[in-house]
Order: sequence, then C-alpha cells, then structure tokens
Amino acid sequence: MFFRRYRKSKNGNGSGARPEPSAISRDVVIEGNLTTGGELQIDGTVHGNVRALVCLVEVNGVVQGEVAAEEVFVRGRVIGPIRGTHVHLYSGAHVEGDVINESISVENGAYIYGSIRRAEDPLAEPARPAAVTPLSALAARFAANTAMEPHFEPLDEDEYRPIKAVRPR
Repeated sequence: MFFRRYRKSKNGNGSGARPEPSAISRDVVIEGNLTTGGELQIDGTVHGNVRALVCLVEVNGVVQGEVAAEEVFVRGRVIGPIRGTHVHLYSGAHVEGDVINESISVENGAYIYGSIRRAEDPLAEPARPAAVTPLSALAARFAANTAMEPHFEPLDEDEYRPIKAVRPR
C-alpha cells in the first residue's frame, strides 16, 4: 500500500502527531467535503472537495470535486481540479479538470481532459474556473457576424482556451 509507516520515537510514542490513515471503502458514498492532515485512500465515491497530506484515488474511487494534497495518486476518476505538489496519474486514471502541480508523472493510458500547469506552490493557489461561453451564444454571434459582413469577428481572450501540445521526450 502507499501508506507510509512512521517510526516510533524513543519514548514509545509515534514520531509526531500524525493521524492514522483513513480509507473510504468501495460501498461508501460521501456527500460533502473531506479534510485530513494525514493520508486518505478513496475506493468509494466522494461528492465534494478533498484535502489531505496524501490522497490516493483507487481504481474504483470517484471524486467529484477538487483534490488538494501534497502527494496525489490517481488510479480511478477525478471530476474536478487537482492541486498537488507531486501528482501521479497511473494507467487507467480518468481526470476531467485542470491539474496544478509542482511535479507530475503520467503513465501511458491515463486520460486527462483539462490543462496541466506547473506552479511553485500549487496548494496555495486556488484552481481558476475555466471561462466557457455557451455554444448557443457563439453560434448566435457567428450568425450575426456572417449575415452583416463577410469576415468573422475574432473572439475575446476570455472566450477560448488555447490548446498546447507537448511531445514526450
């Protein structure tokens, strides 16, 4: 398992006040936010934001909300932004949302629909929601511009998100 074992100090107590690892089993559905100062393994479903020291979303795990942790391991589904110092997306992972990280590893077979952005302190910076213009508004604007003039008016900077393709080394 990914949970680290902490050594006991000389007086028999744990080394520091680290909480026990928490696990959300496969048949559990949580409606609300989860916060822990320790490690969290999610094998069930969470409808809300997750904040932990280490977060592991297992193959059957689903998070519909933001995931923020120093270490993020994803094997299941995350529908929402991920903010993590070290983010690991394994084969079979399904992420729909922006990934803000200091370092990231992506295995072949992981699915990502969103932008990946590096930040010096990803946990301090909130995920910014994407500015999306409804398709009907763009279609109406296009129809209005093509009826009057033969050229198309360029979109404002807030109305589109550029795509950047990076070839692996």
